Amino acid sequence: MAVPVPWSSLTADEKRTRTLEVADELFAREGVDVPMPTLAHALGVGVGSIYRQVGTKDDVLAALVITRSKALRARFLATLDEPDPWAALAAATHATVDDCLGDALSQSAWDVAASASAEVRAARAGATDALARMVRRARDAGALRDDASHEDLRLVFCALRELAGIGPEAAHRLAELALRGIRADPLRPKGDQSPGNG
Repeated sequence: MAVPVPWSSLTADEKRTRTLEVADELFAREGVDVPMPTLAHALGVGVGSIYRQVGTKDDVLAALVITRSKALRARFLATLDEPDPWAALAAATHATVDDCLGDALSQSAWDVAASASAEVRAARAGATDALARMVRRARDAGALRDDASHEDLRLVFCALRELAGIGPEAAHRLAELALRGIRADPLRPKGDQSPGNG
């Protein structure tokens, strides 16, 4: 096991990165209610060092949400280059379910961070826009019902951040049910995919 580089030898960017990595691990293990002194102890530094590199605990949470939002945006945009829009959407959905299950940040933490920071709101909006583009591409290709929306999947992701305790099998089952609900009926002509037309 590699010995961590001493804090004093790290650059400012490296200190910020380490702080967020340790905070992420700590929150996953003990929840987001852990106090800043506990995070400082895990880092082996004083609380003041965290304030200098990242800011308050709210700033730490905001930085984690921004990182997650950017990763989601990249994942959803990557599907636009895949040859099969449906397969790409399904794979990205299940990968995001795994993220939700492993995310220590509840939906309420995401919402609080967004309400307090324009940067968080912008990052989340970027992820939502990429999700909408992924869904729109699959819908335009005829893989989804005409009334399918990115909100259908966003509801699943938001719910799973609060219900991660249901476990992987149930979580992926929930996602699969949502995917089946928005998938186009191959026996029904395009333009006739809305509820009540069957």
